[in-house]
Amino acid sequence: MRVYIAIISALFLVGCSTTYPAITEYKIAVDSNVSKVQSSCKQNSLTVAQVFVKSSLMKKDMKYVVGKYQEFAYNQAAWAQTPNRAITDALVSTLQHEHIFTSVQSYKSFSHSEYTLESRVNDFMQYFNKDEKESHAIVDITFTLIDNATAEVVATKEIRKVKKTENVDAQSGVKALNELLTQTLREMSGWLAGSCS
Repeated sequence: MRVYIAIISALFLVGCSTTYPAITEYKIAVDSNVSKVQSSCKQNSLTVAQVFVKSSLMKKDMKYVVGKYQEFAYNQAAWAQTPNRAITDALVSTLQHEHIFTSVQSYKSFSHSEYTLESRVNDFMQYFNKDEKESHAIVDITFTLIDNATAEVVATKEIRKVKKTENVDAQSGVKALNELLTQTLREMSGWLAGSCS
């Protein structure tokens, strides 16, 4: 009798278990090839502030937009690191490789610097048309260079990039976003190199 009860209990537990699909995590990673720009900031140091983003980019959930108004989250795809942290890290890494400034520190550093770079991510998302047969990615970031001695804005630049995705899936969206972010950071480096007074 005990054997029958054990078998029935085991079948009941197996029947109640739920299998969830695997979630693929995607990284935000930029190509760190140095562009070797001439810089007017060589004698100065820079602190990179944490990027300002909308709340959806402070989570690992990967969102996308359909049409004009509908926003959804992929259920089998997520960011490996929250976009606000990943983009901040990419900014610091890019500027350290470019050698535009004497030193480049993240906002976590206690060291004093002559300038601070603030960045606001206006858009960082994949967009589908209404029938979801085509999609494109948009990266739109506004950069502001601040003189720490006077707390005045030295220069501001908005960079907006759009790219059609190869396929209509999360992986293609991530690939396009990474390519656009790489282009954006290269353009930002060129602008920043001539912004110091």
